[in-house]
Amino acid sequence: MHLPIFDLHNDLLSFLVEQENRSFLDPLSRCSYLQMKQGGIKTQVLAIFTKKALNSIDLAQKQSEKLQWLCKEHPSYFSPISQKASPTAISTIAAFEGASGFANEEEPLTMSLQRLASYQSRIGPLLYIGITWNEENRFGGGSDTSIGLKPDGIHLLEWLDNRKIAIDLSHASDALACDILTKIDQNNWRIPLIASHCNFRKVHFATRNLPDELVHEIIHRKGLIGLNFFAPFVHQEEPNGLIQHVEYALTLNAKEALCFGADFFCDRDASNLQAKYPGQSFYHAPYDTAECYPILLEKLAVKLELPVLQSIAYENARTFLDTQILGMNTSGT
Repeated sequence: MHLPIFDLHNDLLSFLVEQENRSFLDPLSRCSYLQMKQGGIKTQVLAIFTKKALNSIDLAQKQSEKLQWLCKEHPSYFSPISQKASPTAISTIAAFEGASGFANEEEPLTMSLQRLASYQSRIGPLLYIGITWNEENRFGGGSDTSIGLKPDGIHLLEWLDNRKIAIDLSHASDALACDILTKIDQNNWRIPLIASHCNFRKVHFATRNLPDELVHEIIHRKGLIGLNFFAPFVHQEEPNGLIQHVEYALTLNAKEALCFGADFFCDRDASNLQAKYPGQSFYHAPYDTAECYPILLEKLAVKLELPVLQSIAYENARTFLDTQILGMNTSGT
């Protein structure tokens, strides 16, 4: 079954900057242009991914430049979401997976926020920001920790109030996620909420998957949950665990929140994850490249009606983008 796809997360940019002379046509990435086109992707969020490291800002800069290069030099392949695309182009919008990409640990926060604002002016809208990856940084604790929101994290949320950027809970610790929600509510901040590449803890236990209470909060706040295809978050052995995650989400009334955030990346570049998940496949065939969406939709169509499939595949994410991101007022940068 072929439907247009809006995917909330892949790591093509970090793949391209990891080694010199890599191509966006290389299937090693699992999310090459041709693989995305074969899968029916119409709109793709390209993550600017950084862990907390001494070179994080430099890596984020290189990824942002690569995104600009893709759209400028190859407009028949990639187009910014804010521009009318070529019929063959995939519309793109950037996001930050880890705030260490615009903020090192020691500099004044005002300098970090100025750098973040400059990204908006250079690469256009940002769909979301994840405060950290799996580790702790100056803003708060990732999913490998039990650390909550730090003072700089509060200031970052305050900066995001009434701007065109969502906060992403995908890599947040439970404590960080709860603190974020509490601070937003206490201050009546207008910040959209998203879990760009997460599954459901009740279906398969992983700290990166969402507990039910966070699922309910995202639904209540008209946010998005992007289904993650990374096998350790789906099921250790069952490829069709993805179907189970979709079915469970719908029992929680997530019909208007659920979408795709497949999280395709190159295995070769992830030695840290190979150590963390020894002996486990990163993806289950046939859901192991961006070509897989028609196969997954065909399986889902056995149980779900076409309007629900269309919502999950594209419409939920596009509605979120139009109403909560591009349609929001901003207080300026």
